[in-house]
Amino acid sequence: MVDTPISHPAEDGDEATLLLDHLNEVAERAESVVSTDATTIGDDPLTEMVAIVARCHDFGKATTWFQEYVVDERDTSKRTNHSLFGAYLGYYVLDRLGYDSEDCLAAFVALAKHHGRLPDTEEYVEGVSRFDNKSEASNERQRVVIEQVENVNDRRRTFARSFVSDATDGNGSWEEFAEKINDADDSLFDTVYDHVSMFGFGSDRSAPSDEFYELLLQLWSGLILADKTVAAGVEDGDLDASEPDTRTLSEYIADLGGDTDGDSQEDALDTLRDEARDDVLDGVEQFRDSDTSIATLTLPTGMGKTLTGLNAALALRNESERVVYALPFTSVIDQVADELTDVFDTDARDDLLTIHHHLAETVTKLGDPDDDPDEHARLAEMVAESWRSGMTLTTFVQLFESLVGPSNTQSMKLPALYDSVIVLDEPQALPMEWWKLVRRITTILTEEYNATIIAMTATQPATNDEDAASQALFDDAFELVNDVDRYFDHFERVEYDIHDSVLAFDDTDATVDYETAGRTILNETGETESVLAICNTIDSATELTDSIEEREAVVDVGRCLELELDDDGADVDALVKRVEATLGSNERALVHLSTRLRPRDRLALIEATKQLTEYDVPIVAVSTQLIEAGVDISFDRVYRDIAPIDSAVQAAGRCNRSFESDLGAVTLWWLAPPAGTTKTPAQAVYDSEGVSTISLTSKTLDAIGANDGTVAERTMTREAVQHYYGLVAGRNPGSPQYVEWVDEAKGAKLGTLSLIGQRESVDVVVCRTDADRDLVDAMELAVREFDYDAFDDRRDEAKEITVSLPIYSQDSTEAETARHLEPLGDTDLCVLRRPQGTSYFDTTKGLAVDEPSVDDRFL
Repeated sequence: MVDTPISHPAEDGDEATLLLDHLNEVAERAESVVSTDATTIGDDPLTEMVAIVARCHDFGKATTWFQEYVVDERDTSKRTNHSLFGAYLGYYVLDRLGYDSEDCLAAFVALAKHHGRLPDTEEYVEGVSRFDNKSEASNERQRVVIEQVENVNDRRRTFARSFVSDATDGNGSWEEFAEKINDADDSLFDTVYDHVSMFGFGSDRSAPSDEFYELLLQLWSGLILADKTVAAGVEDGDLDASEPDTRTLSEYIADLGGDTDGDSQEDALDTLRDEARDDVLDGVEQFRDSDTSIATLTLPTGMGKTLTGLNAALALRNESERVVYALPFTSVIDQVADELTDVFDTDARDDLLTIHHHLAETVTKLGDPDDDPDEHARLAEMVAESWRSGMTLTTFVQLFESLVGPSNTQSMKLPALYDSVIVLDEPQALPMEWWKLVRRITTILTEEYNATIIAMTATQPATNDEDAASQALFDDAFELVNDVDRYFDHFERVEYDIHDSVLAFDDTDATVDYETAGRTILNETGETESVLAICNTIDSATELTDSIEEREAVVDVGRCLELELDDDGADVDALVKRVEATLGSNERALVHLSTRLRPRDRLALIEATKQLTEYDVPIVAVSTQLIEAGVDISFDRVYRDIAPIDSAVQAAGRCNRSFESDLGAVTLWWLAPPAGTTKTPAQAVYDSEGVSTISLTSKTLDAIGANDGTVAERTMTREAVQHYYGLVAGRNPGSPQYVEWVDEAKGAKLGTLSLIGQRESVDVVVCRTDADRDLVDAMELAVREFDYDAFDDRRDEAKEITVSLPIYSQDSTEAETARHLEPLGDTDLCVLRRPQGTSYFDTTKGLAVDEPSVDDRFL
């Protein structure tokens, strides 16, 4: 064992890292990633506090047990665990420096859990501080700390004396700390226990303050980012962002529109979009002088909100500040990604743009990958998932779940949110159960992280009812569009046809069966029209697709895709040409879209469908809600199963999107339960959030006078949306318990929450080409050779051919299907090597189960 303690062993010819050097480097890094304007609960600079915390975090590595483990490669044991030792030392140091008691307690938890997840604070701190001499077993963690302190006192006293004297600026000493740890009458354990007990975390407490969770989150995430990046060898410059150039975006926008005759409807729409962008930029200047940090941007679908919102975000950001653009669905993120990479001429693998969601290969290129490709890939992923680029395109899941009980790795992105501009595209898609929590989290973002938020949608979740306004998703926000109604007044692209089944809502006998729905779609639409039917569940979309296919000769786009697939995927242009060449007279193309399709195939089918509609090829598309928001595609006719008003409006945004015809038609109807189920798809999906949003839709349609069967677009997009959200707000949506968990710093309970629901699922790698099978073979080889880094890399590559199969119960047909699939080595993945020869795959509908279950849900 060496005389001077080390933190990390020598590797690849490099010398071992001295413990003191590591602590100082982590402190410097932590100080640099936290905002200089942030303060603690006691109003001290957070940069200074996080540096102190970071200097203490690994002090427990000074024990002989850890040194034997790191130098001599001995086995780990409870005595090599060092986090709790560092927590008690950090608490003592901060206390001696005069920090507020809440600051000390937050630092204690951050240090104790810097290798884990945030706990439920009160229960955790009591468990590691309460000292009951009657039961040695119940105090094991405390006794280990005592042993570790005694060990350092015996073996590293000089080192410890110098460290504590420096850390406390001479206001404390190692001897005092060691004495207080082992004091039978008034130990440091008692002090910490009395401290957390004094607060009495609960709804009737007077303390801790509302800022406790926020401080804990900032300390913990800053420490983790600093510790992991320093230990990995990430350089300071690798954490810096490139500046997105506003002029680049402005020039790109100026070039949009192309050649027109100057008098066309398309030209008028481009002019209106330009006016809206100028209007929003004027609003940005007024927003800067307002008293709020949350803005709304409300414009009709098809108005180019993506570029307008990004333009506003870049105008709001200051030098060195980042932009985060968050969307609700992975199904639309690639379209936005394509636009951003085109605008800024980037591959989204640099320090300008990062794309982060569970299907993306998220990396930021660093240095020369040829030096050590595996290590380079690991660091590139670490930096990218920490959102250090100038712009990050991501999902609501990645953003909000990283602020609500995040995992250790998820927390690393939080320091990037300081002073950022966050664009929330389609915020109404957030589950209503989360609304109160989202308001609490946005307060943390704006007040603690000094972030600016832009909530952008055509169906803003707000209300004109002053009594209910405080329960809307974003109350007291600043609208960037000066005259919202002016833009909606220009948009009479569609007329809503309210089907009798919707007007008779609650009478399930009035629902439309799938044979009737398929016949109606084919009879009401001409053989030259493009048609979109949006269903609420995969079962429903499957049954409607079958009904249409059985009634008329169609060219299945999914089957054409099968013929165009090669090792590089599918050439969309070639796919479109094949469909056109295959179509006979009086035939239509048919495409089915759901998340049972592989992501790679789904994107190809969406792009092919878009091209086919632009070429006026007659097509019927049957889809789940994945096509509803953000997909830039336009159909002549749209049918939508009854849904919340905002979803109906979003669906209508896929009809006559750019005024291709005088007036498009959107039919809102109520589809029957699919075979083998008892609930209608609308009830199964939208009556499960505590608020029956379908009944609110029915009441809204009644309120706007839809009983005559038709509704104008302006009436639906403004009057109906505002009335609907007034009804929603009147029900006080959102779980108050989630907010209490934030106030009480219950990190473990917050960590159980999920925006997409918690359910078991099986990921299935679906191989359709030889290249896919080669990839699976490489994954299996990596598992057999215990090369988990290589396996992780290959698994990332396989994300675009992987389908997630939800398992709602172990006796469901999904579970039965999963049990018959081939496991991929000793992993949690399954594989379909040659799906075409099985009953578990359909070229039209993707991954299949023998008999769709009653619980087969949407998306």
